[in-house]
Formats: sequence, structure tokens, C-alpha cells
Amino acid sequence: MANTNWIPIASTALGAVIALGGALLAGARNDRGQRRRDRESDRLKTYVDFALALDIAHAALREVARIPSDDTERYTAASSAVQQSGLYGVRERLLMSASVALVTDGEAAFVRLIGIRNAVRSGVMLSTPEFHEVYHPFAEALWTFRVSTRVELGQNLLRPGDLDRESWSEREGCALCGKVENPG
Repeated sequence: MANTNWIPIASTALGAVIALGGALLAGARNDRGQRRRDRESDRLKTYVDFALALDIAHAALREVARIPSDDTERYTAASSAVQQSGLYGVRERLLMSASVALVTDGEAAFVRLIGIRNAVRSGVMLSTPEFHEVYHPFAEALWTFRVSTRVELGQNLLRPGDLDRESWSEREGCALCGKVENPG
């Protein structure tokens, strides 16, 4: 009779262990899923932050390139335009979290933006062929990064024609470049 008193207790204890194990397993799965979703969200934020920082730095460089100034002022203003955009920090996050393909495309856009910065530092004005020589490759590289980001996130490939463009460089619709390439 003493052995039968333990059966309900043992059954209850075993049921509690099974329930606890199941709850822990479900919690671990949920935690892994949440961590995966958090990492994906962080990467998306990095990709968007990088594109926005490129755009902010580019807009600030365009402002510097509009105003004639001495070499020292222009050099400092162009450097500050990129620094204040937050580009360097978000670039580091991109380098550490993105796929090789996306890092490659992001780095190409970054290098082309630095080309704009260097041109502005040297005195190139906005409405000149020299500015457009560095701008159009940047525009194309930025769009290439955006398209690569879409692909990495599982979206359909975006082509220039989808947005009524001939190319990502914007060269075809540029009034200045059209004048330079087709004088007369």
C-alpha cells in the first residue's frame, strides 16, 4: 500500500517536469526567433541609415559646392558635411552586418561620395562639368546599393525602367551633361 501512495506524486512530478521542459523549449525557440527578427530589424535599420547618411552628406556637399569660398573654408565645410551626416559610424555597422555583396555595393557608393567631397574640397562648383563627373557615378552607385538592399531583403529586383528612368546615373536627363555631351 505504501508504494501506491507514491504513484500520484511521481506522476504529478513527472508531469511538472515535462510541462516545465516544454515551456523552456518553447521559450528558447521564441527567444531564438525573436533574436533572429531583432538582427534582421537591426540590419534593415543599418541599410536605411547608410542610404540616408549618404543622401544627407551629398545634400550638404551640394550646398558647399554652391557657395564660392576660399580653399580653407571649402575644405573644412566639405569635411564637416560628411562627418556630420553620421556616415562613418553607420558605414562601420554596414561593414560588420551586411552580406559581402551589399558591403561591396555600399562601399562603392561611399567611395564615390568621397570623390564628390574631394572635388568640392578642391573648389569644384555645383553647376560645372567637373561636379557632374563625380556626381553621376555616385548616383548610380547609390541606386545600385538600394537595389542590392532590396534583393537582400527578398524584394523583387528594381530596374531603372520601373521608375521611368533610362539609367540609375541620371546622366541622360541632366541638362548640364546633355549640353556638354551634345554642344550646340
